[in-house]
Amino acid sequence: MNGPPLHLDSAFVASPDALFEWLGAAVTWDERMKARKTASFGVPYNYSQIAYEPVPMPAELDALCGQIEAKLGFRPNNCLLNHYVDGASSMGFHSDSSEALAPGTGVAIVSVGSTRTITYRSKADSAVRFDYPLPHGSLLYMSDAVQQEWLHAIPKADSVGERISLTFRAILK
Repeated sequence: MNGPPLHLDSAFVASPDALFEWLGAAVTWDERMKARKTASFGVPYNYSQIAYEPVPMPAELDALCGQIEAKLGFRPNNCLLNHYVDGASSMGFHSDSSEALAPGTGVAIVSVGSTRTITYRSKADSAVRFDYPLPHGSLLYMSDAVQQEWLHAIPKADSVGERISLTFRAILK
């Protein structure tokens, strides 16, 4: 069995260090989740029983929305950030809901900070797994088809530093 049909660009962000530093200084993190901190910009994307208020998209993130539009053909109007403080911060296996997404779009993930692995597990056969590293400055795109057939997770990792994932979506208003 082949792995999920992903688009992975390992050098998507031109200045990942600057973006990482800006996020650390500018973002007020929501600490309602135990496993990681979160923040949301743009149209709210509510999940895991957490509701977010609409917050204007900062220029730094709007610029990334433009790059995603040029690369993937849709312009995100939401950016949900996940802050993994260290290797103990994780996310279990799940599929992202696509009900609120604009037709023909998926989830674009920009990663900055320490490289972490995203693991995919087939919904049809849980023994089928694929691992992909998400390096500093990378972009990973998951279409709706990926969400229908695969679960994904960010497992715990020893001796890993801080990472921030920026998940971009085109939410129906």
